[in-house]
Amino acid sequence: MRTDVDQLVRELPVTGIARATRLGLMLKPGLETDAWRGLVTHVARLVRTSAGARQTLTAWLGDVLAYGEAGGRGLITECAAATGINPGTLRNAKMVCLRIPVSCRHDALSWTHHCEVGIAFADPQEIERWLAVAESEGLSAMALRRRIRAHAASLREQRGASLDEASITAFQLMRELRAGDRMLDRRRAAWREWSPEAAKMALQELRAVTDFVDTMRARALEPATSRPHDIEAN
Repeated sequence: MRTDVDQLVRELPVTGIARATRLGLMLKPGLETDAWRGLVTHVARLVRTSAGARQTLTAWLGDVLAYGEAGGRGLITECAAATGINPGTLRNAKMVCLRIPVSCRHDALSWTHHCEVGIAFADPQEIERWLAVAESEGLSAMALRRRIRAHAASLREQRGASLDEASITAFQLMRELRAGDRMLDRRRAAWREWSPEAAKMALQELRAVTDFVDTMRARALEPATSRPHDIEAN
């Protein structure tokens, strides 16, 4: 039973592969469908006949599956049955390979490190930042996972706080506007009799109010969408 990555690389077909490392396979552009499916079968056979290097082989399968994304429907299920690797693991591997090309993977890190980052983030800059953090700080894959989870929890708390603050502000504003509305309604007979000069002065003094009304009228004509800070009418 083979466990050496270099030996596995030597057993790969020459056709279609531009680069092979312990962290992935870089396939040549324009690979024909038959050659690509043959490569999938070849890597799956290596998984069945090798005692070790499971992380490398999973990364290789992820890369070949990602390469044929458009024409590989159902192939993950086939690979899972042929290799004994969980279909979810293969789906994750494919996603990680799509998000982190071979050229962007860090040799000093393990495939598991790349999975932790590639599953958690889609933005290339964020991915590179976290891989760099893991490498520079010498984080284990488990420590990296804890750090990412803590970061995600912190972001959720910040978003929740922002939503709460915005809701409180909106509530306070509407309460004050309702109070003004009730006062104007009670004094309707008085302001309906104001002169043109008084009306002009009122518009100048209440410019923010008129801007608010104009904005709300325009917003009310927009297509209905769910907004995080919408206020229910009382």
